[in-house]
Amino acid sequence: MGTTTGGALMDNWLMWLLIAVLVLAVLAAVWFFLRNQERTRARAQAEDLRAEAAGGEAYAERRESVAREAQSEAEAAQLEAQAARERAARAEQEASELDDQARRATQEAREHRDRVTDTYLEADDIDPDAETPARSDPDRSDPDPDTRR
Repeated sequence: MGTTTGGALMDNWLMWLLIAVLVLAVLAAVWFFLRNQERTRARAQAEDLRAEAAGGEAYAERRESVAREAQSEAEAAQLEAQAARERAARAEQEASELDDQARRATQEAREHRDRVTDTYLEADDIDPDAETPARSDPDRSDPDPDTRR
């Protein structure tokens, strides 16, 4: 009996061990199956995202191209504006110089006109026969007697 009991005990132990290994194998198989399903789902989702990204990439490239073109136009406009400011500054400088020249020429002309007038007045004062408004028309008076000598 000892051997039968010991053999039965051994068979029970071996049976439980085999059942445990079988349960572990089933659990491992289920775990691998579920893991494989999750990986397949993840791959499909990644493929969808890649396709979406590929479609968006063309749009992004077009937008980048538009942005580069706009930047290029903006730089050209800035250069043109800078050139216009420089031309305007030169024109302003030239206008200022011409204005100064005109003022000097006007001043010189006035001074010369004053000298000519003074010379006429001096000649009229010296010439007893000169007909000046004051001498020829006693009714007319010089509006500004201080200008005559």
